[in-house]
Amino acid sequence: MERDYGEALDVLGGQLTACAAGTGQLTLVTGGLAAGKTHLVHSFASHARAAGALCLTASGSAAERDCPAGIADQLLRGPRVPRETADRTALLLAEAAPSAAAEGTLPGGEETLLLRALGAQVLDLARQRPVVLLVDDAHFCDGLSARLLAHLARRIGSAPVMAVLTRWDREQPATDPVLTDLTRQPHEDLRLAPLRPAEVAALLAAATTAEHAREHAPAVHRATGGNPLLVRAVAEDHRALGDGRPAAADGPPLTGPAFVRAALGCMTRWDDGHLLTTAQGLAVLDTAATVPLLAEVTGLPAAAVRRTLGTLTAAGVAEGPRLRGPALRDAVRTTLSGAEAARLHGAAAAALQDRGADPVSVARHLVAAGTGDAQDAAALGAAAAQAAGRGELPFAADCLDLAVRLGTDPRGRAALRRRLARTLWQTDPAAADRCHAEDRTALAGGELPPHHASGPLKQALWRGDRDTARQALRARAGLPEDRRDPRTEAELRLAHRWFYGTAVLRGTGAAPLDGRSGRTAAEDLWSRAVDGVGDSASAVGGRSAVAGAEHLLESCRPGETLLEVALAALFSLQRGDRPDLATAWLDTLDEQAARGSWTTWQAVLGAVRADFALRRGELGAASGHARSCLGRLAPQSWGVLYAYPLATLVSAATALGDTGAAEEALRRLPCEAQPVSAWSLGLRCARGRHHLAAGRTLAAAKDFQDCADLAREAELDVAELADWRTGLAEAGLRLGRTVLARDLATAQLDRNRGASGRTRGIALRVLAATADPGQRPGLLRSSADLLETAGDRLELARSLGDLSVALRDLGETEAARAISWRAAHEAKVCRAKALTDPAVPGAAHTAVQPAGGPGGVEGSVLSDAEGRVALLAARGFSNRDISEQLFITVSTVEQHLTRVYRKLGVSGRRALPELLPLPRLQSV
Repeated sequence: MERDYGEALDVLGGQLTACAAGTGQLTLVTGGLAAGKTHLVHSFASHARAAGALCLTASGSAAERDCPAGIADQLLRGPRVPRETADRTALLLAEAAPSAAAEGTLPGGEETLLLRALGAQVLDLARQRPVVLLVDDAHFCDGLSARLLAHLARRIGSAPVMAVLTRWDREQPATDPVLTDLTRQPHEDLRLAPLRPAEVAALLAAATTAEHAREHAPAVHRATGGNPLLVRAVAEDHRALGDGRPAAADGPPLTGPAFVRAALGCMTRWDDGHLLTTAQGLAVLDTAATVPLLAEVTGLPAAAVRRTLGTLTAAGVAEGPRLRGPALRDAVRTTLSGAEAARLHGAAAAALQDRGADPVSVARHLVAAGTGDAQDAAALGAAAAQAAGRGELPFAADCLDLAVRLGTDPRGRAALRRRLARTLWQTDPAAADRCHAEDRTALAGGELPPHHASGPLKQALWRGDRDTARQALRARAGLPEDRRDPRTEAELRLAHRWFYGTAVLRGTGAAPLDGRSGRTAAEDLWSRAVDGVGDSASAVGGRSAVAGAEHLLESCRPGETLLEVALAALFSLQRGDRPDLATAWLDTLDEQAARGSWTTWQAVLGAVRADFALRRGELGAASGHARSCLGRLAPQSWGVLYAYPLATLVSAATALGDTGAAEEALRRLPCEAQPVSAWSLGLRCARGRHHLAAGRTLAAAKDFQDCADLAREAELDVAELADWRTGLAEAGLRLGRTVLARDLATAQLDRNRGASGRTRGIALRVLAATADPGQRPGLLRSSADLLETAGDRLELARSLGDLSVALRDLGETEAARAISWRAAHEAKVCRAKALTDPAVPGAAHTAVQPAGGPGGVEGSVLSDAEGRVALLAARGFSNRDISEQLFITVSTVEQHLTRVYRKLGVSGRRALPELLPLPRLQSV
């Protein structure tokens, strides 16, 4: 019958009473590992000593199990034993030691005499007061001491002697001396039960707090199986770690170092060679563990494994054939040397393969072992395909890497290496680049078959390696028509057109990139959509490409579609004035990439998100997204796209007035060191605008002019990616070259008739600065309308600021004041530092702010309540209507409006529509 701790202590107390009355007692206390047996006997010892008994204690140890009379020596020579008894015991044992050392045991007659003498010592002590013998971990008792205890058990029936022995609750070999001899005597079996939930709660409350115990006791009880040692360890971890760590899904709350130490202690302190080995097998096999599999992997007999599992489960360390929690599993793995771990994982792989386990399960052990044979390469390749489909890309790469090392067939190894390159690219393009080294060498020597040139070509595009790209294009030009993949051809064509220009194709004989024959109907639809998006990079076709871009995005899948295709489609939606669609598709792709752990896609889509935030004037978000995505990949893994998020970071920092952040970003990647691409041109333009903001007009002009020359040379001129014309026009205005500025702005509008409304709105603002004063308001209103529709609040604030100045110059003070307030509101939302250029004719001479006559107005920002009232008034609601809608009195409405008029510097509500950000900019 199982007893809880309190009941067991009561039973021992009753036996002590019987012992004191002259009736000897023998009790065996059993329980799982660390079930509280030691704590129980120590508590009972304190109770017995308080009752006047002489307590003689000993503790068994696996290391001293072969030491003759070790337990007897501890009992009869301990600190509480009278000196005469201890001396007599020492003499008896010393006399027997030579024979025991020489023969390994005492001759029968000598041992009998020794047992009688030692037993007499105990009985003599009992004549003075009750004697309690406490032997902890008696299963480690040496043979001679066990026989002494059995000898005493036969003689204490009418003596005030009580013996309490603790041992494991597990199956014991038939030769165990404690079981075979001692337990034949009359005795009490006291089986100690694990702690009940209420006892766990009480222990936790005493060690931590009552609140913590109420919240965590049930979970701790489930996780520890009621093992007192583990419960105390959880409490210790709580005291050390606090409540900051969440409870693990499959482990105890706040599992930490103390829990791990205690659990490992359970396996090592009492280990007979099986506990730790079995636990190591559990740690290696994890969820696949079964008794037969554990036996095969560890080399232990199945019966021993089954018995040991029961011990570990009773101790709360395991739950069935599984260790409790990942922290414990990882800790057990640390007890294995590298060679031992490789051996166990190799055995696990072989055993699972023999049982027909799925390739991924087998491959996990092969990868962990780092060994195998040529036959394992096929299983690793199959596992890599499954793992990649689940989004486990790092593991898939590990499988392919090992398969390449194990393979013996050169062609098979080359195929696996190319698969490894494609897999690695999804998480670390720099690592993938190393896998292409052999193909690049063969390509340079003209030895690479044309159908293998796509891999080096795609990698060359990513890295901006024009020489390799040209070599790959020449190789692909010799590919027969029936060996060409129209989808791949279309994707490569699009990547070149949008991000590298068409000039790179010249002189390569790359007819396949322009050919459109031999397609199936589905391939033709895909190619048409790709070509439509590619055409949208030209001066016309921005809006016409929206449908094709959506078609492409519907079919885009991370890991299957060229990433540049997704980028071009997203930019086509932006260029076609559909930022809403672009953002929605961006969210969809980002979610897909996150589900599959496609790190490269996530990083680049993060760069797009930063760019889109910048195009909306959300400077803080743009900067945050850019920094976040830059942290996802190492600089060398970004390839030429490294310039993309850096350009966004520079532009956002410049607009925020954070000169240090802008210059730090520019130092990361000198523009001159970059191959020509849309990304390097964009970074050069961002640097030019930073120079403009810093007053370095000539340096800015040079950047914009260099950008123009490079874009023309590469036949790559997409204003949405590198708006060099308006940048150069603004630099020209600062230098007094108004005609040049007008020509550039006009060219931007004429050449890019298919460009986005945002691009045209910016160009109109610059053009207005070159126009006569009477023409400026009309151009700026058109600019503001386009920018408001595009959703770019930063550029809208700039155009509104210029419009306010233009109206003031024409004497329209009231309208100028209203537009100025609106510009200040937009600028504040964007957190922009300064939006106007004092060197540009017609621009304001200070940062945009509400105009209110000399010295400005008192308070340029409305409170939330004032803003709500002002907005309704601007929409034409009466004071009574406003009071009913906002549930305030008419008097309160009038008070709010009075403060609004004073802050905005206007005389009445008729001026409000021009000041407040209504859905569309009103005519003034």
